[in-house]
Amino acid sequence: MKFDASALIPLVARLGKFLRGGFDQYVQLKSSGIEPTPEMISMFVEMKMADWNPKLRGSNLMDDETRSACARFVGGVAYNIAMAQRKGEAA
Repeated sequence: MKFDASALIPLVARLGKFLRGGFDQYVQLKSSGIEPTPEMISMFVEMKMADWNPKLRGSNLMDDETRSACARFVGGVAYNIAMAQRKGEAA
């Protein structure tokens, strides 16, 4: 059995789009006067992922629990990137 990492390139690219979406959501919330939380960003990302069903060689890669964990990870990373940039602006 071999693991072909190159087969995951489309998956990683799509995760990058979700990350960008989470970051953009942070910016929108902040500009509207709402203080974003990691949970808010993660919920947004999870809603965007709702109909995403990635496959690898015909096998489904996401179940509901995995999707939720993935959204929490991506949303948390988007939040942390935005916070780091805000701290850099304040310095």
